[in-house]
Amino acid sequence: MTLYNMSTTERHMNLLKFFNAQGFNMRYQKNLLIQTYQEEAALVHYGHRRKNIEDLGLVDLVYLENVELINHLNYIQPDFMLFQHNEYLWNDKTTRLAGCPDLVVEVWSEGETRLEKDVKFQIYCNSNDKTEHWYIEQDSNIIGCYLGENKLDEQSLTSPLKTIHGLEFDLTHLSL
Repeated sequence: MTLYNMSTTERHMNLLKFFNAQGFNMRYQKNLLIQTYQEEAALVHYGHRRKNIEDLGLVDLVYLENVELINHLNYIQPDFMLFQHNEYLWNDKTTRLAGCPDLVVEVWSEGETRLEKDVKFQIYCNSNDKTEHWYIEQDSNIIGCYLGENKLDEQSLTSPLKTIHGLEFDLTHLSL
């Protein structure tokens, strides 16, 4: 029997699977205090997806049991998130995550529009220089890397990838 995830490509799934597996290994084998999420948690942000994207930003430690505040928040689901130094909070129903991750990875799919990419990029850029964010095109080995609004040196899947905090992800076997 073969199972397919129809929402993405095999390369997309493999990239995320190996980011998550290596994050899991760092946590348990190297005894690092990190938590990873792969397309399973939503980050809460201010604003609306299609209005004033320059004003969007991640919410930093919002207490989600405040019902009035919840009604004014929106959320996004990054492909991969890693929390190491930045705190985060779950709400009581564990349906949303608030806080600024240390690393966000987006693997762009063919179906994502320019507006969707721009909105996510703007949200991650407005994270008060706390969140490193990486962007992978499916037909390239080049990874665009940023810290808040600051562009970092590009990385390539042909070499191990390193965060600014020194975490390493070796996905070289997935390079094109």
